[in-house]
Amino acid sequence: MDTERHDHSSRVLRSLVAITRRGLADARDDDTPLSMTEQSIMMAIAEQPGIRSTDIARMFRLNRSTVSRQLAALLRLGFVRETPSDTGRGRPLELTEAGTSAFHRTLASLQRIVEAHLASWSDDEVARFAHDLERFDRTADAS
Repeated sequence: MDTERHDHSSRVLRSLVAITRRGLADARDDDTPLSMTEQSIMMAIAEQPGIRSTDIARMFRLNRSTVSRQLAALLRLGFVRETPSDTGRGRPLELTEAGTSAFHRTLASLQRIVEAHLASWSDDEVARFAHDLERFDRTADAS
């Protein structure tokens, strides 16, 4: 890889990490003081009700013990509940009413932050950025 391309890809990485951390930190509120990992786990459960902790660990490439610790906190907060299962392969997870509310508040906050950052961009620039990020995400999923 040539040096210039490596420098550009390093800037992409730094920006993605900074944007994610800053956005999730800004989206925290007193009612939902969740870590980035907890918010990510809640998003996975919201998007795939019935998902199991092993599936979440695989999805985010996390150690199962990390997911278990984060889930224990979410269970204590009353944001997540386990549901009965006949398969014996872990318990399906779902958001509680409080968890759904917290998730939607966080998502709305993040959306406001993104819209504020893109306010001075043209519609075409926003569309191109969305396209490029989706392309990047699809490539990451494939690897």
